[in-house]
Amino acid sequence: MRPVPHITPPTLEIMQSLPLPSWCDRARLNVLRFRRSLLASVLLVGALAFCAASLGCARVNGDGGTGGVLGTGGNPVFQGAGGEAMDAGKFTSDASQGETVSCNGGDACMCPPFKLAVMGKPGKWGANPGGDPDAALQSWLNSSSAGTAQVDNFANRTPLTAEFLAKYNVIILAGLGDDSNNGPWWTFSSDEIAAFRAWVENGGGVITLSGYSGNSAEITPVNQLIGFSGITYTQDTVSGTCADAQTCNCTHCNTLSDWNRTDPVVAQLATGMTLVGMASGRGIVVPSDGHVAATAGGSPALVGKVVGAGRVLVYTDEWVTYTSQWTGAGIPNANDPNCAGHLPQDKYQIAQFWYNLIRWSQPGAECFMIIAPNIVG
Repeated sequence: MRPVPHITPPTLEIMQSLPLPSWCDRARLNVLRFRRSLLASVLLVGALAFCAASLGCARVNGDGGTGGVLGTGGNPVFQGAGGEAMDAGKFTSDASQGETVSCNGGDACMCPPFKLAVMGKPGKWGANPGGDPDAALQSWLNSSSAGTAQVDNFANRTPLTAEFLAKYNVIILAGLGDDSNNGPWWTFSSDEIAAFRAWVENGGGVITLSGYSGNSAEITPVNQLIGFSGITYTQDTVSGTCADAQTCNCTHCNTLSDWNRTDPVVAQLATGMTLVGMASGRGIVVPSDGHVAATAGGSPALVGKVVGAGRVLVYTDEWVTYTSQWTGAGIPNANDPNCAGHLPQDKYQIAQFWYNLIRWSQPGAECFMIIAPNIVG
């Protein structure tokens, strides 16, 4: 809606002295920590191979960088275009150059890419209304996931059948209308609603957004789909507050800064977070078994709930989709000397925010990872 204004590499002896599960767990956790030297990278790959052989995965899979993703029974191996193991800190995750994340256990532990669908029309507001697209999220996932994630976009009304839904791990619900600002708003049949509910309860993760329109009817289609969870949107307006006046002025939006770091169910959503841009969106009804992960002006702004084997995550605003919030592109004050260090790319943890949302929505998705030095896992 419109804005209201290095570590020492382990030796083989250490590896062998540790209990197997402990070492293997450490190897996995340290993939992104061994960033400083080629020696660390070589030892890490050897360590992962040791774990793979011990756990029944026969070898480190080197496929020339042309394919392969994380295996459910293995650990990640970073590969360059020639199939060479790469230091995670130097890995650029450029799929066009053949760089991928490969399974270290061969075909026996391959798993399919993490698949995410964005459904609905993009927003029309942003810091540069009419010229602030939502492509940055998809570009980030495609360029930084080293082939472990695939994003599909469905801007037009797509039937929600069991067969369609089964293709995806996470679905993001954007502006569900022929026009995200003016509608008409989509409606879903009872069969589609039942299929969507079954998909979530069987392990799907849904992330919803609002605030695309000043017309409160925008909440109707998303409420149709997530109403079974007990979390719904209201017609009330929830606005971001201003945690830092200079940042708010330079980014052309208020901020979301109040994170719940104590509730174990949703504390993960606050990992690495200080600020993201927030304009205004819809109020959220929180059921007794829902969990508030963030608030804006005292009102729930980010709410999660575990539903069967799946998860529902509801966010009040849509500002986090705009490219300006990732890169600063289109910000009117971008070249103002007074805004140096106070633009979205300087102050907001937008990539971390989205990483947290996706990770929380699919906690068991071992195939999915982001290769980026500024992401806190």
